[in-house]
Amino acid sequence: MKKYTLNDMINQMMVNNNLGIGTDKITYSRFKQTAKKLQIWWRKNILNVDYYKYENVLRLEDAKKGLVFFEGFRNDILNHLQQPIPKTSSAPSGQMLTNLLRSEHIPYNIFFPMQYDKEGCKLIFNDIIGNDEIENICDIQIEYHPEPICDYLNDHTAFDVYISYTNNKLESCAIGIEVKYTEKDYPLKEKSTEYKHVKDSFGRTYLSKEYAKATEESGWFKDSVDDQLISNKFRQIWRNHILGASMVLKGEIKNFYSITLFPLLNVHFSADAMPNYKGTMGHDGLLSEKGFATCIPLTYEHLFDLMDKYLTIENKKEWTKYLRDRYLFTVLDCIEK
Repeated sequence: MKKYTLNDMINQMMVNNNLGIGTDKITYSRFKQTAKKLQIWWRKNILNVDYYKYENVLRLEDAKKGLVFFEGFRNDILNHLQQPIPKTSSAPSGQMLTNLLRSEHIPYNIFFPMQYDKEGCKLIFNDIIGNDEIENICDIQIEYHPEPICDYLNDHTAFDVYISYTNNKLESCAIGIEVKYTEKDYPLKEKSTEYKHVKDSFGRTYLSKEYAKATEESGWFKDSVDDQLISNKFRQIWRNHILGASMVLKGEIKNFYSITLFPLLNVHFSADAMPNYKGTMGHDGLLSEKGFATCIPLTYEHLFDLMDKYLTIENKKEWTKYLRDRYLFTVLDCIEK
C-alpha cells in the first residue's frame, strides 16, 4: 500500500471534489463550525433526543444511556465504564457522555471494539508503522498512564489509547495514541502542574528534570527546540511523546510509537501542528532522525479505511459506516466562502 503524505490526501480530496483551489481555503474555524453542526444534526435526526443548554450537549438522562457510543458496542462500553478504575488510568471527564463535540468518548467508539479482533488490530498497526514489527497485541487500554508517576514524567500525562504489544523478538513494546476531533492549541495555565514542568519562576523556558531527561536522553529531538516544544501548538503532542520515551528509558518497553489521530480536515493538525512537529510537507520539524520514526500522524480517514481492510468483527460494516457518518464530512463544507 502506498504511503500518502497529509498534503497528498488533502489535494486528492480536492481533486475528487473538482476543487481548483489551495488548501489555505480550508479553515479551522469553518471545520469546527461544521463539526458542531454535524453533531447537532446527529442528536436531532439519529438519536432523536432533546438537548441541555447547548445543542451539542445531551440531557443527563439520555447521556446515562450511553447514546454517545455506537449501539453495537454500547452495552459493552457502559459495562466497562462501571468497573473500578485501574490505578494507572484516569477517570473520564464529566462531559464524556454528554458533549457530542468533545473527543473523550471517541477512543471508546474507535478502539474499544478492536479488542474483539486483535489479529486484525495487529495488521492495522503494522500497516501504519510500515513494517511487520508487531507479533501480538497484548492489550488495548483507554486513558492510561504508568505508575508510579514519579518514575516517569511525575505528572498525570496520559495516553488516550495505549496499545501494548510484543514484537517479533518477543520484546514488550507500545503505541500511545492521542485522539483529537475539533481540538486546537492548549493554553498553558500559570501555576498549574504542567506550567511548573516547563517554566521557571520568571516565566522562562525551563524543563523539569523528568521532562528534560525524557527529552534529552531519548535522542528523539533536535537540539535547542525546547521553546518550540513547550508552545501551545506542540506541548501536548510532545508530552505524550516523552511519556513513551520515559517508559523506554526505564526499560519497561523496547520500542514506542506516538500516534496523533485527527480528522484530515482539522487543518490545525493536518497542515500545521503535525507537519511542523514531525517535519513533513516541506517543514523542518523538531525531531531528530531517530525521533522521526517514532512519531506518526494519522487521520480518521486513513484509519477507517484500514479498519475496513483488516478487521473481521461481525458488525464491522455498520460500525465503520457509523464512524464515518458520525465524525466526517466533505472538504466542501470547510471552504471559507
